[in-house]
Amino acid sequence: MMRLLVATVFFMVSAVTSAEDDNSLKALSALEKQSEPLPLSLDFHQKKQLSGLPRPLVSSGQLDISTDEIVWTTEQPQQQQLIINRQGIFEQGSEGSVSGSDTIAQLLLAILQQDKAVLKQQFRLSVEEGCVMMVPKGDALASVIEKIHSCGANSVELVELFEQNGNTTRIELSKR
Repeated sequence: MMRLLVATVFFMVSAVTSAEDDNSLKALSALEKQSEPLPLSLDFHQKKQLSGLPRPLVSSGQLDISTDEIVWTTEQPQQQQLIINRQGIFEQGSEGSVSGSDTIAQLLLAILQQDKAVLKQQFRLSVEEGCVMMVPKGDALASVIEKIHSCGANSVELVELFEQNGNTTRIELSKR
């Protein structure tokens, strides 16, 4: 009887693990389809909805993505350029990175460069309605980010970030 119980539990755990692995493989395959060769230049249109504000903050500009960094140039509503690399996020003309930005910079690099190894390490991956869903595995990241969506059939066309505090960011991407 005990063997039957142990065997049943083993098969149940195996089935759950197999389903998670299957979801992860489907997500990695979808990320592969979204992936494009670098360097890559894109236009972006971003809406950031902050909880407590009636309307979203809207900005637009361009992204230049290479293997080492992302140059994020906001053109509207005002000109600003950020350099994002593994050391952090740097404003054009400033000497140091934005305080505490190294983790966010590495995450942005992984998402926009479609670094599947980093994404698989940091997130539980699944596919839902044509989007790769990324749910943080670690407590530190999960305390800030609820989930991230990466959507698009043959390239990343939309990235949505859902924060634990209720803020959301929607970034629509298109080729220049």
